[in-house]
Amino acid sequence: AVVSTQSPSGKLSSGQECSLYTADTGTGVRISITDYGISLVSFVFTGSDSERDVLLGFDDVSGYETHDFYSGCIVGRVASRIAHGKFELDGKEYQLSLNNNNDTHLHGGFVGLSKVVWDCEIVGNTLQFSHTQPDGTDGYPGNLEVVVTVSIRTKSSGGRVKGTFLSLDMRATCDQATPINLTFHPYFNMDGQDSGSALDNKLTVFDYAGYLPMDPDTILPTGEIVSTRGTPFNLDISRIGDLIVDVPGGYDHTFHICSKSGFVVPAAEIASRDEKYRVRVLTDQPGIHVYSGNFLDGTRGKGGAVYEKHSGIALEAQNFPNAVNVPSFPCCILREGEEYKKNITFSFCF
Repeated sequence: AVVSTQSPSGKLSSGQECSLYTADTGTGVRISITDYGISLVSFVFTGSDSERDVLLGFDDVSGYETHDFYSGCIVGRVASRIAHGKFELDGKEYQLSLNNNNDTHLHGGFVGLSKVVWDCEIVGNTLQFSHTQPDGTDGYPGNLEVVVTVSIRTKSSGGRVKGTFLSLDMRATCDQATPINLTFHPYFNMDGQDSGSALDNKLTVFDYAGYLPMDPDTILPTGEIVSTRGTPFNLDISRIGDLIVDVPGGYDHTFHICSKSGFVVPAAEIASRDEKYRVRVLTDQPGIHVYSGNFLDGTRGKGGAVYEKHSGIALEAQNFPNAVNVPSFPCCILREGEEYKKNITFSFCF
């Protein structure tokens, strides 16, 4: 059985109170989420004599408001980067907010979907978060209505629990044509969120058609999709620290997942150094973006943990960065009368 509780998560600078929702699966996993940016606060593996929290984050909602490395939150209206914050749609050019180096639009802008408090309703064993982003927010066209349904299920065989699954079902509609690319941005350290560097973690990216090389100056895709063979992007139960030395600046790259439209498939898995604790990401998105926490800067997080460079590895299931400006990339346009539907699922194994 999944037992959910609601508790205070602190106050924002405006004085608005936020809530924390905690689900104990009864299968050795406890999950906490706040209504501020639907931020995933903790994934705790619970044992008979110890607990291990594998998500970077903060003890109070004020940390999520103050810091801008998108810890655990939903990001959008368009995740990742848009070159110069510009795109053309139906003959009209749009200029978005430039919140990254004053030249790039990143993760939906200054407000986006991550810096707002979402409405939340407990429906059975699910949490339903909803928010309407007004027309013009960060420069985007149309009133975007988003609903994210969070559910937890377990899989058993022969009376034994084989896995616990956290499903994030994302749906959206808009009254104007708009680009959209939603994802969640959790930072993992499978050796524990307070254990320092995550470079001893082991990472696998599953059945993929290649990766997207990035321009080192703009951190935007060049438009190519190339093979990983013989490169440090060939990730197969690989110790991250062994390969990242050959990736200037660290990982901040998207892998093209081989999946049929509408099917949720394994995209990536991250494991502790002893491979005892594992989280797998499944999705129907066309890509999985691997970011090795290259800009973490010593911020203090939960329990006073210090998050230096590479303290966490973000796995972001999403469309390709800057897809709105690259015709060969998967379409990211949502039109009036259509519904955007994507899923991200986390599977816990230990």
